[in-house]
Formats: sequence, structure tokens, C-alpha cells
Amino acid sequence: MKEQRIFVTGGTGKTGRRVVERLQQSGHRNIRVGSRSHQPAFDWENAATWEEAIAGIDTVYITYQPDLAVPGASEVIAAFTALASLRGVTKMVLLSGRGE
Repeated sequence: MKEQRIFVTGGTGKTGRRVVERLQQSGHRNIRVGSRSHQPAFDWENAATWEEAIAGIDTVYITYQPDLAVPGASEVIAAFTALASLRGVTKMVLLSGRGE
């Protein structure tokens, strides 16, 4: 069976970093960390970075920075998930907070 290729947005942040660590501890080797400082770069505010970041990815863990409650967050996440679906991502998990 083919190992999942996982992309973690915000992979250097408080939650994303922990998700990456847990995935690694569980034996996953194909993890791509999403951040402006990693390659390929990923930036929620620059949709031009999204395509390369999700190329070849099966699963995405989504944390939205700065927060899901900010105006426009829903639209940005909808655009990202639509692109991810078009590019073959089959599973997406969205971190949300209570009441969001």
C-alpha cells in the first residue's frame, strides 16, 4: 500500500508543529511542512504558493492563520480546498476552535 503524502499548513506553528511531530513518531515519512520559510513555500496570503505546496499531496491538515474568525477566512479556505480537490487531495482536516 502506498504511503500517504501529507501536507501540514502552519507546520512550524504551535499546533502544526505538534501534528508534524506526531506523524513522524507514528512512522510517516512523506510529510511536507507548510510555511513561508520552507520549500516549497506556503503562504495563505499568496495563492500563487498553494499549487506547488500541494503538488503530489494526498492529505492536508489545515490550520488557518491568523484565525478562522477573521473576515475573509472562509473564502480563502474554500479557494484553497477547491484547488486541493482539483489537484487530487483526497482527505482534508480543518482545525477549528470552539464556536468557530
